[in-house]
Amino acid sequence: MKIEFKSCEHLDYEPNYGNCKRQLISCGETKLCWKRLAFAPMNDLVQFCKKRGRINSPTGCLTKDNATCSDFKGINRTVDVPDKELES
Repeated sequence: MKIEFKSCEHLDYEPNYGNCKRQLISCGETKLCWKRLAFAPMNDLVQFCKKRGRINSPTGCLTKDNATCSDFKGINRTVDVPDKELES
């Protein structure tokens, strides 16, 4: 499934996080976050930043208003996520 949305260029959606699955969320449009499987229910929906590490918010850095640092740079992105990897 291809998911198109805007977010900070530093957010990471590559499947490099062994204890996490990509999760669809709706916040004005469909976007992605990560579901931490071993840590539910505390901080179970997060983002991962290539510069800052884990962001304990599913909407962190998806928009400038939710930016967690001053390095936010918004981009349009397309992430191709196989259906079997999505956690619904």
